[in-house]
Amino acid sequence: MVLFKITGGELKPEIEMPPSATILKLKEKIYELLKVEVGRQTLMFGHILMENDRIIDSYFFPQFIMLSLTVTPLLGQPKVNISLKSIDKVENIRIRETQKVAELREKISRRWGIPIKQITLFRLSEEMDDNLLLSAYYISQDSEIEVQIQIDPR
Repeated sequence: MVLFKITGGELKPEIEMPPSATILKLKEKIYELLKVEVGRQTLMFGHILMENDRIIDSYFFPQFIMLSLTVTPLLGQPKVNISLKSIDKVENIRIRETQKVAELREKISRRWGIPIKQITLFRLSEEMDDNLLLSAYYISQDSEIEVQIQIDPR
């Protein structure tokens, strides 16, 4: 098995694949985890472009390797559907991948009637930074974001 650490964004998932699998199969695993469409993914090893139809073993990787993932932006910056999940609520909303995390928190604050300072957002257990774009967390169509609400004691 080859263990891949996928870098390029704020999330750095690790994915284990058999050496006989293709790069396309690795991209499909990335889709399962991050919900980034295969056609939008570009994987690089240094300056070497990973080709979909090549077998992992043909690159002679060691058993642990870091690959950089770049996601091609959607043309025209259309809105995509994402799911917001809290302990007692699930809501689907539309956002642009190029919005800042702070803008999403503001939108949740307005819609849910909760002060913005009480809202913390997580993507795959990673706390999201207000100053970064949603795309830094690989937010795309059908992504899920965990919303934690801090209740002030009275």
